[in-house]
Amino acid sequence: MRIAIIGAGIAGLTAGRELAKAGHEVTVIEKSRGLGGRLATRRAGKTSETKLDHGTSYFTANSPEFMGFVSELLEKELVKVWGDTIWQYDGLQLLDVMPNRVEESKYIAVDGMNSIGKYLARWVDIFSEIKAGGLTFFGANRRTKRPWMVNLTNYDTFEADAVIVATPAAQAYGIIQTCQDEVDTLKLIREIDEIEYDSTLTLLAGYEKKEEPEWDMITCQDDIIQSVTNENSKRKKLTEQALVVHSTPGFARQNRESDPDLVAEKMLKSLGQIAGDWAASPDWNQIHYWRYSKARNPIQRPYMEIESLDAPLALVGDYFNGNTVDHAYCSGFKLAQHWVKKFSD
Repeated sequence: MRIAIIGAGIAGLTAGRELAKAGHEVTVIEKSRGLGGRLATRRAGKTSETKLDHGTSYFTANSPEFMGFVSELLEKELVKVWGDTIWQYDGLQLLDVMPNRVEESKYIAVDGMNSIGKYLARWVDIFSEIKAGGLTFFGANRRTKRPWMVNLTNYDTFEADAVIVATPAAQAYGIIQTCQDEVDTLKLIREIDEIEYDSTLTLLAGYEKKEEPEWDMITCQDDIIQSVTNENSKRKKLTEQALVVHSTPGFARQNRESDPDLVAEKMLKSLGQIAGDWAASPDWNQIHYWRYSKARNPIQRPYMEIESLDAPLALVGDYFNGNTVDHAYCSGFKLAQHWVKKFSD
């Protein structure tokens, strides 16, 4: 079966890997250059040599399915346990002991979070920097064409026997509503239309001549900053001190259309109050906006599908059963296992 997957986040790449291992022909279509969704790494700094995880700072593993995958990554030395020194800013002072801390293993990718997406992508074909604008359904009565056609915004098309949409809910809505007059997608559209997301503004900051902080990460009780990550605690070979600062959802909401320089100024002022005066004066900084950071009201099931043997269509993502990397992996994995069994003939 020829399967098109729209979106190269962890859910889509996981589904693609499992289906490809079962013998299906899988092509992933991704609008950006990077793979892995919020498991993102950017090269920054004056020489563009510093790697910073500007999406998800770390992840945990709780489900048996994801724990198995993390074990695979540990064995291949692609990830490691991290985060021994996580401090807390309580709104007034910086504490080197985090009250009520839940002890669970935290993982980061040794060579940058996007290396996990690259690893998963080895099993599938990738069309990157190509956006899917919608779907056309030909149905079971077709003669020469496959049942689905993915319409690309570069005016090209891609035909498939099955489609998996692995994008944030709002983007999935825009894709599948293009074929609602041809196939029964109304139930899917109604449910994903209810999904709401928190957004995040991320500040990347570099310091050429600063000593490394004692902490790996600071979690914050602050109106502006939600967390600060010491990227040097992940990769000791960085030639400069680098921090990744995630804003609160409220600050992102209020400032998403503001001038990036003004956003950086506000975040740096707050950062200086939290981490020390030195942190407020980086040698360089960048701002990145994550519109779909975390789903506030996930759908309580691992995936959704149109149950058709002739023209299957499914949705996966981290907005199913939760909003973490673990949930994204399980969504793609469980759909793939279902389809492997369902289409085994």
